[in-house]
Amino acid sequence: MYDKMYVRGICIQDDKILLEKVNGKYQLPGGIVIQDEFLKEALVRNFLIKYGLHIQVRRGRVYDVNTKPLEYVYMVKTNDTILDPSLEWISLNHFALVPFYQEVIRKEMLKHMPSIQEIEDVIFIENAK
Repeated sequence: MYDKMYVRGICIQDDKILLEKVNGKYQLPGGIVIQDEFLKEALVRNFLIKYGLHIQVRRGRVYDVNTKPLEYVYMVKTNDTILDPSLEWISLNHFALVPFYQEVIRKEMLKHMPSIQEIEDVIFIENAK
């Protein structure tokens, strides 16, 4: 059993990824899972409380990286304006170059980063239901 579990969101728009800058390093936005909380609900709660953003958790890829503490990473989407100063849009071309806190997660993401077309396909399938 892990002492802590975290959920993080990959938000991609216009060939940019939304990252949180903490102490000079970047990480995916998100936060801690409270005991007995569902992972997707924890992600929605963290984005709303920490950044003031309403998100939809996308179905796309889920990166379950066996790290300690355990980190689950989902695709997310928001239509809200980003106002939190700790959040920055980073070009996908520069994502591999920025100092990143969870290097194992970044490596997995770079291997399997969904294209904009894949993201749109997922959105199309969800909206068709």
